[in-house]
Parts: sequence; structure tokens; C-alpha cells
Amino acid sequence: MKGLEKLTSIRLAEALTQRDAIPNDVITDALYAQDRHGEPFVEALVATGHITEWDLAKTVVEQFQVPFLMASSYDVGDDVKNLVDKEILFEHCIVPIDRFENILTLAMPILTPTEVLSKIARSTGCEVYPYVGLVSENKNVLGKLFPDYADWQKVSEKRREHARVQRAESEPKAANDNWASIFDSGDAQVRDGLRPRSGS
Repeated sequence: MKGLEKLTSIRLAEALTQRDAIPNDVITDALYAQDRHGEPFVEALVATGHITEWDLAKTVVEQFQVPFLMASSYDVGDDVKNLVDKEILFEHCIVPIDRFENILTLAMPILTPTEVLSKIARSTGCEVYPYVGLVSENKNVLGKLFPDYADWQKVSEKRREHARVQRAESEPKAANDNWASIFDSGDAQVRDGLRPRSGS
């Protein structure tokens, strides 16, 4: 876990900007989607089509000196599979790989927030050693390890879609409400100006 506090979306965004790998507005939009809507930064970037998972993984490996591992190349034992709460694994698309005494190795989906890795370390009592993996690969492996992962994904996607729709509906309304309040305030001031003053 040492040094992994540098492994953040902002630092990755800086690295991508320095490499001129993706247009700046795409990076900004992905950071906004993560911050405002909870979309994973990496998935938001890949969804734009401006960069592949492989290129993102390569950037993380080179920039943060974290080794790469294809999760499917490992046979994950039941003892390791059940070591971490599966809700955390599902939500963050993490594949537990192996345990060596008090060291737990994981394949993260290119990038995982340090606080999530710290939470896993605390809950397992292990020192966490992450590898860079691919989002699509991790999803595939989680589906094989956990029969209920596919159902969880469907429910999660429906929940995210519902949240997107609600945000889309509320954001224009909030903007309209702001304009309406400005006009209401202006109307009130005009009405106050038109009222006859006492004593005049």
C-alpha cells in the first residue's frame, strides 16, 4: 500500500494531459461524471472512445509503477474469493488474486481509489498489493467466480440509469428554478417601487 496514495483519478488525469493522450475536455467531463454522478473515472474515459482500456492500463503501469496482471490467468481459491466482502468486489470491480500470509494481491480495474484499498486492508487484516487489470477482464472473472454477479450488474445498471434520468430531469429544473427566483425577486422589487409610499 506504500505510495499508493498517489494513485488517484486526478494524478491519472494529469498524466494523460501531459501525454496529450486524450482531449482535455474529455478528461474534464470524465472527472465531472465521477465527482457529480459517481461514474468510475476510467469507465467514463473508455466510454468516450478516445482511449482504450489497454492504453489506460499502460499509462497507470508506467506512471505509477504498478505491475499488470490479467485476472483470468490466475486460479482464485475459495478461501481468497471469500476473504473480501463481495459487495466491495462487485461495486469496485476488483478481483482477489491470492494471499501469501498477510499479503493480499488484487487485480484492480486499471485504477481503484486508495480509500477502497485501505478499507479492504482493514477488513481483511492484510497488506494489500494491487495489480493493474482491465475492467472488462475483471468483470468477466467476477462473473465466473460469483454466480450472482450478473444479476447484481443488472440491478446496479438499472439503479445507475434511474439516477441518470433523475439527474437529467432535476438539473434543467434547478436551472429554471434559479431563473424563476431571479424574475420573482425582480417582480417583487418592481411591485415595491410601484406601491404608494405612506405620507406621499
